[in-house]
Amino acid sequence: MIRKNIPDAKNRILQAAIQVFAEKSFEGSRVDEIAQEANVPKSVIYYHFKSKDEILEVLIQNFLQGYLNLLAMDETDTHQKRVEQLTERFETRYSKFEENNADIIRIIMIESLKKSNEKPVIFKMVEAMIEKEIALHHWSNDEKHERLVAEFFTRFIPTYAYTCFRESWMKYFDIEKEGLDKLFAKIFMATHGAYHKYHE
Repeated sequence: MIRKNIPDAKNRILQAAIQVFAEKSFEGSRVDEIAQEANVPKSVIYYHFKSKDEILEVLIQNFLQGYLNLLAMDETDTHQKRVEQLTERFETRYSKFEENNADIIRIIMIESLKKSNEKPVIFKMVEAMIEKEIALHHWSNDEKHERLVAEFFTRFIPTYAYTCFRESWMKYFDIEKEGLDKLFAKIFMATHGAYHKYHE
């Protein structure tokens, strides 16, 4: 039980749920395990949340809000400025956010990969990312779909996969974090970065 130092029981439950869901998957976990990890009686969980599903919904909404707050920091920037600062933003702001939220990203990836999930939350994130640009540039449907594909398949999937696999990759291939981060940033800029430079 590692959540005793979080005084607020609701937040302790949420943090414990992230840990349990990331280790055992949402489907493979039980409310009893969350209660044990959070160091609270099971009844306290049901006082704050109707079900395990609601806990997951709150976790995803909190993550999504954090991501939208991150995007809001760039709202006044021009596309050219965003392109010029892409490396810096990737290596500091966005990679830090993803590293701090690695377990919830792992949960989102697992949930998004379910064949039965027709509206993965990760799709909503890429939509939110380009929503303001669509309104600003009055893109056609083809232009909108091109940007969605570019952001999803050359930005979200690679960086979220990297976030999920980085620790095990370091152990398996015996490479230090700093060296691996530099290699990934180099490849990321050669793919996603190149797309944005081409569309300046």
